[in-house]
Amino acid sequence: MTAQETSEKILQVAARLFINKGYTAASMREIAADAGIGKATIYYHYADKESIAAALIKQTFSHMKAALYVIEAEQDPRQRIITAVTGSVEYLLESADIISVLRREVTGSRVVMRNEFKGFFSTYMNLLKEAITRGIDQEIFRTVDPDSTSRVLMMMLQGSFAMVYLSGERHKSNIDTAMAILDVFFQGIDIR
Repeated sequence: MTAQETSEKILQVAARLFINKGYTAASMREIAADAGIGKATIYYHYADKESIAAALIKQTFSHMKAALYVIEAEQDPRQRIITAVTGSVEYLLESADIISVLRREVTGSRVVMRNEFKGFFSTYMNLLKEAITRGIDQEIFRTVDPDSTSRVLMMMLQGSFAMVYLSGERHKSNIDTAMAILDVFFQGIDIR
């Protein structure tokens, strides 16, 4: 295994252990054993559990920021919204458990996460507003307030995340969650 592969394996195993046992209960020794490496190797890559937690937070937000580039690249208004919702649901629901553990158990992580999420959501909201405005201009969407409409969509997404975060309830799959949000967002619930 390369150094990069070993580092990624450590993060993968640590995330699983943190989710299943809790950050506090998981030990460096246990992470190393489950990763199939020696204690010296784990300490070569990460000085302590806090540095593993920091790397997991960085990795989580790195994936989130990469999604912004994919959303921004999509120029079709409807497709940009579909891309944003499906990517966000996938990211949020796959990250819900580790975000929950790290926020709850790692000192200082709430502030770091709040700052990261604030920057992400600002850019994300602007991309949604831009898509809605473009869709209105192209007469794809009816005339609505782009700011309020993007906020409603964001609340739908965050509500899905909150359901998992607070209650553990999920749809059958992430794509089912995304499709339910998109259906109500694009079609509403009124019979027309």
